[in-house]
Parts: sequence; structure tokens; C-alpha cells
Amino acid sequence: MWDIEKVVLVTNNSKAAEKYKDIFDVHVEKDYESVLLKTRDLVYSGFSLLTHPQASSLKPNQTPVRSVLLYPQRAGDQHGRDCLLAEDVLHVYWQWQEIAPTPDDYREAVRNDFETIDLSMIDGAAGKLGV
Repeated sequence: MWDIEKVVLVTNNSKAAEKYKDIFDVHVEKDYESVLLKTRDLVYSGFSLLTHPQASSLKPNQTPVRSVLLYPQRAGDQHGRDCLLAEDVLHVYWQWQEIAPTPDDYREAVRNDFETIDLSMIDGAAGKLGV
């Protein structure tokens, strides 16, 4: 069973932060890259990934929003796999930023759409945790 109070949400999505602020330990970051860096740091400090840090079919330069759920490492977790994944996702992000940086000036309606998509993925994972 999951201890919901131990679940960590790393996000730069104001909708996700607001919805889960009283449920998870929420870490609000300034941008997509900061979410990935914080996620990597938490994985290295002993957390396991509950959601993929690069989930969805959007390329990392197409969306300015990302949320990731993590949980303190439990017996049997594949910590090395999570460390590699966190690093790989960061490298993919940096590669895409070199090819075509994420626009800074998405219209509010477009950013709202990205936040809604991201929130729906976190809602799906939260439901599997019993939230």
C-alpha cells in the first residue's frame, strides 16, 4: 500500500501544484528543465519514479510544462534504472533545446492546454495510488 503523504510531486504546472498541494509533498519549480533536474536529484537521493519524467507524445521542446511523481525507494525497486532514466531524459531535453528551443511566449490559452494535459497524466497516476 502507498503512504500518500510520502509521495512527492515535482512540477512547474500551477494546476497540478494547486490540486495536490494538500495531498502530496509538492515541489514547485520554475521551468521544465528545473523539474527534470529536481527529479534527477531526488532519484539520486533515494526516490523512485512513479511516473515517467518524459511522459506523453509531446517532445520536450513542445511543451513548457512537466510534472513527475516520486516515492521513497522501497525494497525491490530498481534504483539504477531510475537513475539512468532521469539522466537520459535530461540529455534528451538538452538535445531538443539545441535543435529547437521551447518557445517562451506561448499564449495563455495554449499554456493552459499544456497544463491540462499534464494534469490529466498526474490525475491518472494519482488514481492508481488511491487518491
